[in-house]
Amino acid sequence: MRARQSLAAGAAILVAFAWAQAGAAPVGRAAALPGAATPPLVAYSGRAFGGDWQSYGTGVFDNARGELGTVGNDAISSLRVAPGYRAVGCVEGGGEGRVDEGDLGRCRIFGPGGHDSVGRDLDDKISLLAVYGGPARHAGATAYQGPGFTGADLPLGPGGFEAATGALDRLGAAISSLAVEDGYRVVACDRDSVSAGSDADLGLCRLFGPGRHSGVGDDLQRRISLVAVGGPALTATSDAGMAGLRQTFGPGIHQALAGELSQVGNDAVTALRVADGYRVIACADDRTDLIGQGDLGLCRLYGPGDRDLSDGRLNDAVSLLAVYPGGASGDSVLAYADRDLNGASAAFGPGWYPAADLGKVGNDTASSLKVRSGRAVACEHDRERLGTCRLYTVGDHPFVGTSLNDRISLLAVAP
Repeated sequence: MRARQSLAAGAAILVAFAWAQAGAAPVGRAAALPGAATPPLVAYSGRAFGGDWQSYGTGVFDNARGELGTVGNDAISSLRVAPGYRAVGCVEGGGEGRVDEGDLGRCRIFGPGGHDSVGRDLDDKISLLAVYGGPARHAGATAYQGPGFTGADLPLGPGGFEAATGALDRLGAAISSLAVEDGYRVVACDRDSVSAGSDADLGLCRLFGPGRHSGVGDDLQRRISLVAVGGPALTATSDAGMAGLRQTFGPGIHQALAGELSQVGNDAVTALRVADGYRVIACADDRTDLIGQGDLGLCRLYGPGDRDLSDGRLNDAVSLLAVYPGGASGDSVLAYADRDLNGASAAFGPGWYPAADLGKVGNDTASSLKVRSGRAVACEHDRERLGTCRLYTVGDHPFVGTSLNDRISLLAVAP
């Protein structure tokens, strides 16, 4: 036991140092929360950052599960990667038996910065994205040096581990088996950001789902140089310390009244774990019937990291959760500066929009909304204490209510 603990601690030090050099910090305690934040990745359907676009937090996004959002399958042509992050794009997703076996086709790694083209061989062909920064402290998977979970082991938190940074040296870059926790997925490749060379081709890559994988395949055994661990955008638990009943959430607006908090329970949440690159709105209510009276009660905005609610007013009081990394193209919601759907307007696709991203309608200006599909949460502020928040369902809302009129600084939109 002592040897394993020492091994994990040494690896954590190596990873933290490597990612500090790259400009990313491991996720642990709740991070400082700016009003606006750059998502780890934005993908575009057109070259040179044109066409439809979609923001992503950290994690694995597979078209086979419908996770590529607005840009969709086989449509991505350019990428913006935020400082401190990397993204892997692959031609194949996890469909047709490609989970735990087979391969993801051609895969390429993209470092921080703008990539006005993903390359001719990936243009309009990407079906899977893995986005990672510095690894979190809690484990989502464990890598083993030997087959059948034998030999030295290394806990892997959500994030990226590359031989090039020394993050896998404690295993001798010799991974032969993997254990992946529920809610997590792993992309493993036989090259990394250095060994890939100028064309950034990662060679053979494979997707592993939750479970115990006694082997990684003869073609990858002891050859893995890159591991990207993706977890849920949000985890909520009924007890402090991430204990008790547990439920994971993907991007979206989740309501107790719709049965969407049934696993952890309505008015039962005590702790939240927000994945790197995401923001979460937590509210005490999820009603739409008290127009003009702050329908959602007490609401708070949380950034990446662990948050214990046990000593606050939201403990055992959460009925709505909205989690997003950023915005996306689309017109699910139209916001207007004047009543009765008049005046300057702006269109919003699924995602979250702080004051800086409210576009033509502007901050503290909106007076009416048209919700064309899904749901929207509008809030008075875009900092941790959100003030009045209200939930709007499909339809025309000629007036947002006296308490929010010309006061909206944040929108969250569900498709």
